[in-house]
Amino acid sequence: MTPEQEVARKKQLVSAAKALLSLQAGIGVGCVRINKLLLWLHLDGNEEHQVFRQFIKAASGLPIGNERLLWATEALLQQDTTLSKVEAKFRPTIMRACINIIATYG
Repeated sequence: MTPEQEVARKKQLVSAAKALLSLQAGIGVGCVRINKLLLWLHLDGNEEHQVFRQFIKAASGLPIGNERLLWATEALLQQDTTLSKVEAKFRPTIMRACINIIATYG
């Protein structure tokens, strides 16, 4: 990765963290985006950044993002209860990690 690419990806990382923190993006979509950028930047090994991968693992099999449009209504509503619990469990740690990403790379 060139230095210019690294700078651009760090800007994308900060943008994704801001979108998640300001609730412009949902937790599921935001975590997927941030985790992808962390992988590209080789920052995924950082202990503080593990929360994004942990959330994705905990939400595995649950409808997140545009995938929700493909689910049957009743199945979606049933899974939303589980997804809400997972989001509530991870929300404080994810928000803290987003604040730290903005402070570090912003």
